[in-house]
Amino acid sequence: MATKPSVVVFPGAFHPASCMDAFVASLRAAGFPAEAHTLRSVGNPEMVVADDEAYMRSVMNPLIDAGKDVLLIVHSFAGFPGCSAISGIDKRGREAGGQKGGVLGVIYLAAFVPLEGDSVYKLLQNNWEPWMDVNEQEQLIGTKDQANTFFNDCTSEQATATTMTLKAHSMKALKGDHASPKNIGWREAGYNGRRAYIRCTKDNALPLPGQIMFTERTGVEWVIRTLEASHSPFLSMPDATAKVVEELASQFLAA
Repeated sequence: MATKPSVVVFPGAFHPASCMDAFVASLRAAGFPAEAHTLRSVGNPEMVVADDEAYMRSVMNPLIDAGKDVLLIVHSFAGFPGCSAISGIDKRGREAGGQKGGVLGVIYLAAFVPLEGDSVYKLLQNNWEPWMDVNEQEQLIGTKDQANTFFNDCTSEQATATTMTLKAHSMKALKGDHASPKNIGWREAGYNGRRAYIRCTKDNALPLPGQIMFTERTGVEWVIRTLEASHSPFLSMPDATAKVVEELASQFLAA
């Protein structure tokens, strides 16, 4: 790869950007400009999917305006706002219009892949998971049993330290009229050969059968990679996860 794309990473619900520190360091060691950002709906009961979409764009747009290629990685719930955030700004389409820079591709990491009208609550069969701590009064969803749910292949020290950084998530971003993506960006032709899904086989938060279902129902082709990991390979195996990203970036550039 002559010039590596700028990697922008968004962890999903509950998680701050700091949980990606080791992964971002691994990406940078591999030569990628890389950064991670916390979704607006983490810890804020008034934020909805559209707020996260807008924030993602506000992070990517300056890079794209500077003529850079962006590789977006969305983890878990971040697949919802990421769906709209990439719409209409793919590298191919911008190049065809005489513009430099754009989203080279998108990588879903153990993430929800929504269709029109989907919400997290709907995809959970209109039920909250047993590990979710529901606070209807404050309109927040917290977490329980975090070590087993998110970090089951991490060290106990990693699990404990990261659990302490988690926050409750906006219920409005997960359920209701404002919990669906505005556009289905990954469906656009500009992402053909440049949309990937990294499956995590030991995931207790978003089990493997669900991950497989998400891509198989989309009607488009995905580049599939698999890690023998929990919901948090960015924590338990940052170097291996970065290696997969490097391989995917090369494949996207060749597509």
